[in-house]
Amino acid sequence: MSRHIHLAAHLSVAELEQRYRAAHEPHERSWWQMLWLLAKGQTATSIAASTGYNRAWIGQIAKRYTTEGPEGMVNRQHTTSWRAPRMLSDPAAGGAASGADRPGARPVETLASTRRRRLDGRHARSAGGHAAGAGIICNASSTVSRRRGRGMPWPMPNSKRPAKKKIKPLLQAVATAFPQAQVELWATDEHRTGLKPLLRRVWAPVGQRPIATVQHRFAWRYLVGFVHPASGRTFFHLATTVSIPVFEVALAEFARQVGASPIKQIVLVLDRAGWKPTSVKLRVPDHVHLLFLPPYSPELQPAEHLWPLTNAALVNQHFATIEDLEDAQFARCAALQRQRERIRSTTLFHWWPKQIHKRRGPRRN
Repeated sequence: MSRHIHLAAHLSVAELEQRYRAAHEPHERSWWQMLWLLAKGQTATSIAASTGYNRAWIGQIAKRYTTEGPEGMVNRQHTTSWRAPRMLSDPAAGGAASGADRPGARPVETLASTRRRRLDGRHARSAGGHAAGAGIICNASSTVSRRRGRGMPWPMPNSKRPAKKKIKPLLQAVATAFPQAQVELWATDEHRTGLKPLLRRVWAPVGQRPIATVQHRFAWRYLVGFVHPASGRTFFHLATTVSIPVFEVALAEFARQVGASPIKQIVLVLDRAGWKPTSVKLRVPDHVHLLFLPPYSPELQPAEHLWPLTNAALVNQHFATIEDLEDAQFARCAALQRQRERIRSTTLFHWWPKQIHKRRGPRRN
């Protein structure tokens, strides 16, 4: 049975609503909304259905408000508070007066006054049942975190350098064992996608909140990607689950697509997932040689850099069914297969072998 959460009477219902309407920080705005709805007599279950937060978190917010009062409703994760857009100062006043003090002043529309806003979704319940709810959260912080560019390979830690040293000897060994064959170095990885929304930041003018229509559901697909970083060639396999039999099918189809044969040997770099090739039950196709990465080393896997590109068709989008998502994912993968130079610039690490040299004669001492 749903029960009402006890809420201390620090503020009246009207004051809580005013705090909710006036809040600029997105998290604080959601917290004040919860408190306002609780003060109006709604249960945690009904608030969870309308806001998307679970009942336990609503209870924690109410407990913090009861013990700490209105002063405790501050997002402690942010070191900088929300700031209104600055106006251009008047040079005649020596820069002391702000633009708001001058008649007809207008904000300066520069890159600094246009910030990246974070999209977020809320699962809403309508009279007819579950429906896609539109929710918004904007990143109003005055600073934007700097991230490494997607086209730049991650630096390789010193503890993982043996992986680099294992690649070239294996390539040379395969090339020596099959002197008449062409040897190619590929990489593979898997990625889970589904109807749970992928929300990313977008550019928006200050004062405007971007909106994404989403619906939180838990139906998944698994995308297996194969990439040849030296040329930018890719192959994708979309599956409903991950297991040894499914990976066998993907591996056999990959070997057929790339033309693995006595005159074309494939060296495949992959991680050590428990359901993967570390199992003796896995049947590896002929002319395919597996090279395992060290544990906990995703930065050494070029195929990891495929997923930001494949997710581009799913970000901030709402799909009615998992089949609609499959169609969008297939179309995106087909487009990426034609963008070889883009794939190459993203996955070709500086230490990744570009050419495979066959050893001629015995090694010199």
